[in-house]
Amino acid sequence: MPSLALRQDCTGCGACAYRCPKHCIHMEADKIGVAYPRIDDSACVDCHVCEKVCPIITPNLLMETRKCYAAWNNDEDERSTSASGGIAIAIYQEALINGMVAIGASQNADWTVTHKVVKTPQELTPLKNSKYTFSSALEVYPRIQELLKVGKNIVMVGLPCQIAAVRSLFGEHTSLFLIDIVCHGSTPTLYLQQHIQSLEKMIGEKANRMSFRSPEKGTENYFFTLYNNRDEIIYAKRSIDGDSYNIGFHRAISYRENCYHCRFACPERVSDITLGDYHGLGKEKPCSYSEKKVSTILIHTNKGQQLVDLLITKGIIFAEERPISESVNGDAQLRHPSPKTASRYDFEKYISNYQGDFERAMGRVINMNRYRENRQRIKETPQRLIRKIMNLIRDRKSTRLN
Repeated sequence: MPSLALRQDCTGCGACAYRCPKHCIHMEADKIGVAYPRIDDSACVDCHVCEKVCPIITPNLLMETRKCYAAWNNDEDERSTSASGGIAIAIYQEALINGMVAIGASQNADWTVTHKVVKTPQELTPLKNSKYTFSSALEVYPRIQELLKVGKNIVMVGLPCQIAAVRSLFGEHTSLFLIDIVCHGSTPTLYLQQHIQSLEKMIGEKANRMSFRSPEKGTENYFFTLYNNRDEIIYAKRSIDGDSYNIGFHRAISYRENCYHCRFACPERVSDITLGDYHGLGKEKPCSYSEKKVSTILIHTNKGQQLVDLLITKGIIFAEERPISESVNGDAQLRHPSPKTASRYDFEKYISNYQGDFERAMGRVINMNRYRENRQRIKETPQRLIRKIMNLIRDRKSTRLN
């Protein structure tokens, strides 16, 4: 019997399920909503193809970063409605103009996120902005194979683990332009669905669509936003406002287990281009603009460089070359995976105890975190009082001397 990736490492990419010649592997959610591959032993013929295409068991070659840019889309409308600088949408649009096909993550009516093939500009809007939940690329693998067979050029944007899966399945194909994003982690879709259902019950109104970084609130502010069927905002909260889903995601509490062991959270990448928010801008080289609404572009291959050069030459994007180390040092996700915290360990316990009930589990986690913070505050009170007294004594001495 073949051995699939360990649960702590499996990304749920589905490459094994797609490539299995006997179709005896399928993706199945466990009791807490996390999708893993399962083998039907009775149909397996021990060909071990699943192991060969698994990007965890048989890793891809990671590539060094050759160049770094701070960049943004010169179309202000596109920039204002994009998660950072609007570079992904610029790449998609240019790809379609040049007869290529675009593939990206799109949210469905049931709040699941799957990768879709796009051939017209009108279809691009759902690919924009961040989707802070697990996304499935499994459904798009057959389309990629069909498109490559007829000689189509493809631009795909995905998570690093998804791009690694595509590389494992289709190799270093000249017609594939692969772009990964700087990823913090991936939260099971079941948690998002439960959260929205809970909010709908509280608000008394159905949500028609949602955004993790709504343009109305400023995409740099990370508002979890729900809209009704009249496209009116019926809910908008950040982590600081107490939104439990945002707290779970942005504080690295509710990810899949593999995200805390991610092999792709490093400066070396598996893609042609890496995109993300530019954190640390100006820290290593003077800069005349703020990091707000600015993307980082990391180039790893000649194909990637050619694509970005085209966007710069045509004036579609502004791009300034920056030190590679500035971007890497400014973003922890380019150096290591999200670390586990005490809150994460609490979540593991409660999400299992409550059989995958996200709202109950996060409620307990938030209460536990408040308890720890209050206990730490009480513990530090004597030291704070001593510092205050010492400062008062020093100030009085200074006043007398003057």
